[in-house]
Amino acid sequence: MEPSLLILHETAENDLPALAALWNDPAVMRWVGFPEGLGYSVVDMQRWFRALRSSPHRHHFVVSAERIGFCGELYYAVDPAHRRASLDIKFCPSAQGRGLATIALQALIRRVFDREPAVDEVWTEPSEENGSARRLYERCGLTPGPRPADMPPGLSYWVLRRPV
Repeated sequence: MEPSLLILHETAENDLPALAALWNDPAVMRWVGFPEGLGYSVVDMQRWFRALRSSPHRHHFVVSAERIGFCGELYYAVDPAHRRASLDIKFCPSAQGRGLATIALQALIRRVFDREPAVDEVWTEPSEENGSARRLYERCGLTPGPRPADMPPGLSYWVLRRPV
């Protein structure tokens, strides 16, 4: 399949309906512990967006492709005290399996390391059952590692250290 032009932009208020549809989709959200979706309303999305914009350490992006349209979301949150950033990605089922998530996540990781000099590593925690996510993270250079002692228990800890 010929690759589509991928576009990432910082989330804006006009992106909220597409994000609500993504977050309310059980097929997407089952992997993050919400098998029925979030059930977010317009008001819920606006509240989330205000909270997002009020935090200088949280960064959210929308991903689209020229022949597909809205594909999904990317997110990272910086933990300055521990010099790391958590990553998150969710793609619509219709945009999966095309290599777009790999391109998007690689771009996000580059952005974190380029724009966040105080971040030494990026991390995520895919569930054991989500083999697709684990393969995506492997393609992007993340590997399973020991969970830092300062973090609460979690499903897993996949990490990529800043390139030297």
